[in-house]
Amino acid sequence: MANFSFYNDAALTSLVNGVVPIGEGTITKVYYFGSTDDTLVLQDAVAPGTDPIYVTIVDANPGSGAEASWVKVATTLSGLDSATPGASVSIGLSVYGGAGNSIPVYVRFVNSLSGTSSSLDLSIKTSTVKEFTF
Repeated sequence: MANFSFYNDAALTSLVNGVVPIGEGTITKVYYFGSTDDTLVLQDAVAPGTDPIYVTIVDANPGSGAEASWVKVATTLSGLDSATPGASVSIGLSVYGGAGNSIPVYVRFVNSLSGTSSSLDLSIKTSTVKEFTF
C-alpha cells in the first residue's frame, strides 16, 4: 500500500501518524483514506474487485493499555452510533486515487481513562490490498 494511506484531511495533504487518539470520555475523529495519484485503484489482494476492502483498528499489544475493542469505525458519522466496537468496516470493492475520491473513515474511541493522549498500541489499517493502474 505504498501510495494509499490515511490522512487528516480530505485533500490528502496531512498523513495520519498511525496512532489513534485516546482520552477520558468519548473522542470522535474523521480520517480520510486515499491516494493523491489519480492513476491508481486499490482492491483486495486475494480477490480484486470481488472482496471488499476493510478498515480496522489494530492493537499491537492486546491486554496492555487501550484496546481495539473500545473503538468504533464507520464510513459516516451517524454510522458510529450503530457500529460494533472492535469491528472493521467495508470501504467498498475499489478505492480510486485522487483527492476527490478520498473516503472518510470515522473513528469513535470511548473509555474511562484519565487525561488525553494517544495510544501507541492502536493504529488504523486496511485489509490486505493491492494497487493497480488504470
